[in-house]
Amino acid sequence: MNLSRADNLMARLLLVNSGAAAVAVGDEASVKRGAENALTLSLMFSGARCILQYALLPFLLPIIGIAAEATLPILLLINLVAMVSIFFSLRRFWTIGYAHRWRYLVVAAAALVLLAAFTIYDILKLGAL
Repeated sequence: MNLSRADNLMARLLLVNSGAAAVAVGDEASVKRGAENALTLSLMFSGARCILQYALLPFLLPIIGIAAEATLPILLLINLVAMVSIFFSLRRFWTIGYAHRWRYLVVAAAALVLLAAFTIYDILKLGAL
């Protein structure tokens, strides 16, 4: 598989051996299914994170007697796990040479920018306490 310069650059940024993209274990259908499962899992985690972060934690923790400020470290951890999850799903797409990796990169980049902004905001809020 001859990779473009952009693919090679992304492979280096994602710490993927660019030669590994041509070596996919198993038949093409199972590789594609594995990539789509990685994407589905990543999106399900992001959805669960949003529900937890914006619907459950702000209301549930004060009810059980934990101050709302105590949620910030939990939210920071959730954001960190979400960013790591996105990074590893991108690595998987580049490793197997998934056909729609560039489309997912756009979605992942937008999600990473939002997560970084929320993380910075939470850190600033944590410092103000």
